[in-house]
Amino acid sequence: MGLICTLLSTITTYQHTTTPLSGILPVFLTSLAVFFLIPVIFRRRNWRNAPPGPLGWPILGYLPYLSERLHEDLFHLSKTYGPFFSLQMGQKPAIVVSSPEVAREVLKHKEGSFSSRTITEAVRCVAYDGTTLVFVPYSERWRLLRKILTTELFSSRAIDLLEPARKQQVHGLLKSLYASSKSKTPVNIAESTFVVSTNLTSNLVCSKSLFDNLELKEMVRDVFEAVAIPNMADLIPFLKILDPQGLKKRVAKVAKKMDSFFEKLIDERLEEKNKGMKINENGRLDLLDVFLDYKNERKDDGLKQFSRVDIKGMLIDMFMAGSDTTSSTIEWGMAEILKEQEVHKKILVELEQVVGNNRFIEEDDIPKLTYFQAAVKEIFRLHPAVPLLVPRRSNEACEVYGYNVPKHAIVFVNVWGIARDPKVWPEPLGFKPERFLGSEMDVKGQDFEILPFGTGRRLCVGLPLGLRMVQYSLASLLHAFEWEFPIDTLEDMTEKVGITLQKAKVLIGIPKPRLLDSVYN
Repeated sequence: MGLICTLLSTITTYQHTTTPLSGILPVFLTSLAVFFLIPVIFRRRNWRNAPPGPLGWPILGYLPYLSERLHEDLFHLSKTYGPFFSLQMGQKPAIVVSSPEVAREVLKHKEGSFSSRTITEAVRCVAYDGTTLVFVPYSERWRLLRKILTTELFSSRAIDLLEPARKQQVHGLLKSLYASSKSKTPVNIAESTFVVSTNLTSNLVCSKSLFDNLELKEMVRDVFEAVAIPNMADLIPFLKILDPQGLKKRVAKVAKKMDSFFEKLIDERLEEKNKGMKINENGRLDLLDVFLDYKNERKDDGLKQFSRVDIKGMLIDMFMAGSDTTSSTIEWGMAEILKEQEVHKKILVELEQVVGNNRFIEEDDIPKLTYFQAAVKEIFRLHPAVPLLVPRRSNEACEVYGYNVPKHAIVFVNVWGIARDPKVWPEPLGFKPERFLGSEMDVKGQDFEILPFGTGRRLCVGLPLGLRMVQYSLASLLHAFEWEFPIDTLEDMTEKVGITLQKAKVLIGIPKPRLLDSVYN
């Protein structure tokens, strides 16, 4: 709209000039305006036999009407165009999935056509040209990377071996909060749990707690912020060479710092190996062990071992996926549970019955906390960390419900919108753990009404660990302390949009011990 208005305004201005060109310019500019307007006036679809959807402008597509709150914009559009619609994002075709039925069709029945990722310029900089597990196309390489992670790092045995590290991190947090309670020092929930989740990730990666280092925390935050900023050059390809927002330059600077840190991490581990140092006494392998020692015995696979770039790609995947997602979910959970007093009371009663007040909660207590587990599912339903999942991309031109989907179309799955659809969930905006009691529905990718971790081939490989950490950390915070938060911060559920959906009004409050003093010492 802005482009057309500018053209028309320019025509009007030139009509009142007296230069020799005054008769030519209006004709030229009018012709130019008509050239842009004709496709808009006569177009009825975003592409041939496209799903229904809003029509945008030439070059810009529907971008002028979209905000940074894309998940909300797409949710509102689905009310007009239905659960499967199309739009042009600049020069890029996109389809939007907004119901469990369509999600099942696209992500399960036709998954072979939608198993690749949309890769942005920022991702290319940070994730080594999009060659990491999260972004690499579905292929032999993808299958190999996923197999190694699921068998070596995220198997039940591997996660059990990591339990002492999880316990150390969570208990360390609780003792730190106890000290804060004595001095009445306010605590930032998101920041505190961010350190726990990132330290756990670093233990998974290199068997060390790295994130007590302020510089490293800031570096990871910089990566998140840089990747989260929408880049017009991703959607209007001829802008790539210009980099009008300066994002590529900014991301490249951040990526270089992170790459140097990873290089140092790998060098330190190689030096430890050369000296014969044993990293883990309990037989647990960390990511550096697995990928530095990898030797492929198969003759039909060209990849015999992993390069430094391969290993650094896996490191960035782990840090990107395992920090903000966990801490933001815990903060949302604290806000929702403490805001709903009846829910909070029921959880505390259950904790008293199962755990008592003379010890910290342990991970093996969680399966006995039926109501609490239902509350966690409700948190994931209302507050998926990545509201549109990591966007997929069509591998090929294909057909869905009789409509054409072009090759390399962006695929948005609006799990945030599905959670707010009254056709899917009764009283969708209410925080009601009871809806999951007696239900087999879960967050593990089999139920398309609730997909916070995705589904199918692109299901989050770290789901088992991520789910455990959210449950264990949140239960520990609720069990060990009473909390005093300003009422406005609890009731204000405004979202801050970034690489994850965070709470705009952060929870900063005073903890008050609920357990015997001896438990915290």
